Amino acid sequence: MAGNAKIITCPCGFILHGGDDEEVVAAAQSHAREIHAQSLSRDQALAMARPAG
Repeated sequence: MAGNAKIITCPCGFILHGGDDEEVVAAAQSHAREIHAQSLSRDQALAMARPAG
């Protein structure tokens, strides 16, 4: 992954990866919608994001 790679650990324990903010936000939003039937804003996702590595 690139130097801006991010990860989000969902409260359910699932770990989402992205090469940058946009990728990890998209992954988190998709996971929230498909698995938890919830919506997640970009700001909410970024608040949970941490640098990978």
